Amino acid sequence: MWRAADSSWQRNISVFVWTIPLLLGPLLTLGDGWQAAFNLALIVVIAGCALVIGLLASPQGTDLRPYLAFSTMLGACFAGATHANVEWLGTWILIANAAPVVLRGRWLALAGAVVVPLSGWAAWRVEPHEGSRVWTEVFVVLLALLASTAFTRLLETVDELRRTRAELARVAVAEERERFSRDLHDLLGHTLSVMVVKAQAVRRLVATDPDAAAEHAADIERVGRTALLDVRQAVDAMRAPSLPEELLGARDALEAAGIRATIDVGDADLPEDTGAVLAWALREGITNVLRHSGADSCSIEVTRRGDRTELVVVDNGVGTPTRPAEGTSVRAGGLDGLRDRLRAAGGQVQTSSTGTGFRLVASVPSRVGARP
Repeated sequence: MWRAADSSWQRNISVFVWTIPLLLGPLLTLGDGWQAAFNLALIVVIAGCALVIGLLASPQGTDLRPYLAFSTMLGACFAGATHANVEWLGTWILIANAAPVVLRGRWLALAGAVVVPLSGWAAWRVEPHEGSRVWTEVFVVLLALLASTAFTRLLETVDELRRTRAELARVAVAEERERFSRDLHDLLGHTLSVMVVKAQAVRRLVATDPDAAAEHAADIERVGRTALLDVRQAVDAMRAPSLPEELLGARDALEAAGIRATIDVGDADLPEDTGAVLAWALREGITNVLRHSGADSCSIEVTRRGDRTELVVVDNGVGTPTRPAEGTSVRAGGLDGLRDRLRAAGGQVQTSSTGTGFRLVASVPSRVGARP
């Protein structure tokens, strides 16, 4: 009960704020004998119902107690109106305040169609019969109903906006985590693959060609220092790779792995941001060649086709890179992360098996993110 009250009492505070002022008139005119006891019981019932509505009513309407309390309050006000006492006319304003808190839509309209005429009937019963009193009571009750409806809906809208803002913040954090995870995978996956390949070359050459092994070991140290710098930069702002740098790194990594590299960039003069997007694609493509292909040759081609630029990476290895087994967790990165990255830049990734290898085609608009 109190948990529900915590989420709704601020929205329904107007119901019991007006309870004491509007019941003060009937409380001061209780009468004598059994009439006083009856009037006091009605006042207690109305106040209790207002408290229940103020604490428990919610937009979802899953709790039946507010509906029962509203019906009981309406019956108590009707019973009070039979006394034909002008002091009881204020209780209909309390009904008008409570109706929008409990009811929605057509049920609220139906309640208004019942409460407003009943308030006029209660005013007509008071002697002397005055038409001005009836119209005043009807107008005041109708105005209270409309004002309470607008106030309640406004507070509900504010609550909904707060929940939406909190959800948007949560989604933004999740997307940023996914982006950072994908970038870190793309950044370190390639670098670590190069280091592994060069370490294998060192082990292979250390007995037959110590000088070449030492050169590869120096490359491992250089790549490791570069990776450390990249990780530090990624903490502040992810470093966008450069396509020329990635092409040189790809050639070096492929040759170290004993894979013949053929690179053709033609006369493609790309904006920095477009080249950065293709650099991520090249990094992922070369990482897959080093890890999964078992190839002995790889070709890289960058060409412009109309208003788009394509990067094509083809190897003659075993085919499509292996995917995680079904039911295992898939980390953000790899080809899926690359597709997300290019999709955000207006591009796309196509992969296929050539029968004797694997083909990756990354296509982006030639002016993606180009600065004027």
